[in-house]
Amino acid sequence: MVLLNVLVYSGPGIGPNAYAYLIRTLRQFLSHRYAIIPVEPETLRKEPWESKAAMLVMPGGRDLPYVASMNGEINRRIKAWVQSGGRYLGFCAGGYYGSGRCEFEPGTAMEVVGDRELALFPGTCLGCAYPGYNYKTEDGARAAEVAVDRSAFGISQSTWKDDPDRVRIYYNGGGYFLTDEFLGKQSAEGSDVAVLVRYASDVSDPRDRSKRVANAPAVISCKVGSGMAVLSGLHPEYAWDFLAPSSYTQPYNQQLVQLLRSHDAYRRRLLGAIFAHMRIDVDPDALLDEVASEHSMRIPAATPTFIAPARVSGVAPVATTMYALNSAATTRGEIKVAGVSDMVLQDAEDIHITNACPGDGSRRVSREYQQAVFAPLSPSAAAMRDSAQLVDDGKVDRSHSMLVLCTQDTLPDTKETPRFDMKLAIKYMQEVKAHTAGSWLMYSDTTGSTQTFLEKNSRLQALLPNGTVNVATIQLAGRGRGRNAWVSPVGCLQFTMLLRHPHLKQAPVVMLQYLIALSVVEAIKALPGYESIPLRLKWPNDLYAALPPSDTSADSSDGSDGSEASFVKIGGVLVSSSFKANEFTLLLGCGVNVANPLPTTSINRLIHQHNLRTGAKLAPISMERALALITAKFEEFYRQFLLHGFEPFLKRYYGSWLHTGQTVTLVDQGRERAKIIGLCPTAGLLQVRSIDNPGRTYNLQPDGNSFDMLQGLISRKA
Repeated sequence: MVLLNVLVYSGPGIGPNAYAYLIRTLRQFLSHRYAIIPVEPETLRKEPWESKAAMLVMPGGRDLPYVASMNGEINRRIKAWVQSGGRYLGFCAGGYYGSGRCEFEPGTAMEVVGDRELALFPGTCLGCAYPGYNYKTEDGARAAEVAVDRSAFGISQSTWKDDPDRVRIYYNGGGYFLTDEFLGKQSAEGSDVAVLVRYASDVSDPRDRSKRVANAPAVISCKVGSGMAVLSGLHPEYAWDFLAPSSYTQPYNQQLVQLLRSHDAYRRRLLGAIFAHMRIDVDPDALLDEVASEHSMRIPAATPTFIAPARVSGVAPVATTMYALNSAATTRGEIKVAGVSDMVLQDAEDIHITNACPGDGSRRVSREYQQAVFAPLSPSAAAMRDSAQLVDDGKVDRSHSMLVLCTQDTLPDTKETPRFDMKLAIKYMQEVKAHTAGSWLMYSDTTGSTQTFLEKNSRLQALLPNGTVNVATIQLAGRGRGRNAWVSPVGCLQFTMLLRHPHLKQAPVVMLQYLIALSVVEAIKALPGYESIPLRLKWPNDLYAALPPSDTSADSSDGSDGSEASFVKIGGVLVSSSFKANEFTLLLGCGVNVANPLPTTSINRLIHQHNLRTGAKLAPISMERALALITAKFEEFYRQFLLHGFEPFLKRYYGSWLHTGQTVTLVDQGRERAKIIGLCPTAGLLQVRSIDNPGRTYNLQPDGNSFDMLQGLISRKA
């Protein structure tokens, strides 16, 4: 199966800073391949998360709220998942929690002592390793000197470059692990615990602070069945520039930030080695020496959004939209750049609206103006912003964006937008005939989310013509259905289309998510010679590839013996809507892997495999052409849908979906077994019939249930 989700516990007990810094670091190291997804206890309890999770990460915080929130069913599921091949990573409180026993500051007012039922490490985590911990201050923090046992990681020694054996890592309140080896005991039968990192300087025994303790295990790796747990008393996820030097006033930590800064490249390679030891793929850019500088550690800034007429025809409609957008920017901005009149549309964001600079070979936006609007955030500010977005439900400071109005003569060239050619995209869109879908084209190289940008900026949305498509190469906060995030690597076509849909009984709005997903599949298969490209549909709105038995790519592994085809998710659809004056305003979001590099499965990889099997010479499909094909196919289908509903599309839909005759287990119906009948063409419900009681049928809502196709489980969403 494809494991693309890194789950981060975000429930009761997390330390807000520890959580925010962890999210930031995971994105830096892993977002090239994985979705970093916050999960509440209810998600772990009720949703079928196991089949898609590559790793579960427990951040620093307080162990007792973890116990209160997750004892029982959640711990049982986590442990079973790890035993079957899952990976658990616990920092500080997450290390205490993953041990068989927690002893935190025994005999003091802060004492937390007791057995822990998760017990991925069967022994005790004893802390604090150093005295002085205080819940309200940084008095217990240290730039702890630790010794790394490189031979224990089981990875290439070239990973470490010329790094020293002893490095400085942020520490605050963590414990050390009483392994059998450390205690001088013979390991219990079946025990498989390796010490990866030790405290290099002596720590003190929390049970008797007068006793010094040498070589205490700081990071351990535990084999648990077929899976693995790595527990850490340290915080290698903390970068030096997350921290404020003024917070460290004790004699032993006044130089903390300076020490961590000088060892930052070593810290990152240690963290990368931990991920590699856990068989988690790391972005090589996160391990470079140069990343240690403050500038290169900054969060990638968003880029301008260019907008231009694409399929709309006629001078008057174009002029009307241009005038409306220019006129909406009524507030004079504060940015002072020579030759630029900074005008702002005050929406959910401050949207700086400007006209593209004319002239052959000219940049359409001056570098000075772009840099002034999109000043990148420092890691600490970005981490706290992310924490607010993820924990406090979006209560953050106002952000800025830029909308650049372009004509056919002032479109940016590929020097300014090297990863998407707007001129080529519009050429394809005009060749593949349509009128509404793709009427206007918006493009940004890097944005938060194409969906969120249109959804939250309601004033801008109201000004955009029907059928406007918003495209991005990189989404910093791509959205999926429900609580899911969407991984947005280079090569993934990501767009959101604005559609104003009349309230028609024969054309129910709920069916549009199925129509856009079907449009993606049929747009490719409609090309001559491409009919056999194995694109599939998973209910309710996922796009899958059917890989032949001979494909052994890392992205397609599902644990089978290779004798049967496997299925890999390559895309998905997200639809949000509002209703006013008898009309729906819909945002049809779509992400589909078109031209991703290996090992990610994409449409072009499927085409390449087809060519190898059949001897055909089908050409790969560019992002620009794929956008034109998909939007044109959607408009073709949508015109029929307005008149006749979804009924005429059922045969095509069933021809590509994965569920004909599939047997499933209904978790919320006493694990009753049922067989899938089909799709209700008016309400979008998945219809299933009980196997044990054939007279009983169930209609399952797409937005109320989770479908774990690989395990055949359907359950109500938490």
